[in-house]
Amino acid sequence: MQQEIKRWGNSAAIRLSRSILAQARLDITSPVSVEVRDGKIIIEAARREKPALRLPFSEQELLTGLDARTAHADEAAIPDQEEWGD
Repeated sequence: MQQEIKRWGNSAAIRLSRSILAQARLDITSPVSVEVRDGKIIIEAARREKPALRLPFSEQELLTGLDARTAHADEAAIPDQEEWGD
């Protein structure tokens, strides 16, 4: 499919049809990376890297000792006067 490059403010733009986006598994909210390789403009879906979450404890350590009652112990607690505030 041949397209024309158009002016968009001080930049250039090209319109991508819905079918082209669908074939590339993209939509209008998809983050993309744009680069030039061997004189060709390459538009690709941006890699979505999940940031590594480093906690001082594991999920297993958090769940150790919990049962149906102790998992909801905060619901059974009675707040004292200091917790209520003035």
